[in-house]
Amino acid sequence: MGLLSDVLLAPVTGPLHFVRLALEALKDQANSQLPDEQSLRQELIALNMRLELGQLSEEEFQKQEAALLQQLKDLRAAARARPAEDEAGEAGEAP
Repeated sequence: MGLLSDVLLAPVTGPLHFVRLALEALKDQANSQLPDEQSLRQELIALNMRLELGQLSEEEFQKQEAALLQQLKDLRAAARARPAEDEAGEAGEAP
């Protein structure tokens, strides 16, 4: 668009642009807080070290390890499902 139309439509497009930027920032922040496979592995290693150093009981270790392994399993399942969803979306877009 030209400069004149940008200026004339600013009262309408300005707030929409701001909302889109805010939503993208929220999405980026949420994605950065999601655990990834590497961080879950590091937590498992740290948990094992705490057990070996005697900072954690065997029972507590097993509870926390089970929770971390379940998160890892869920993460991997979501990663496997994502390409299938992408393929289905691409097939729906074809004319």
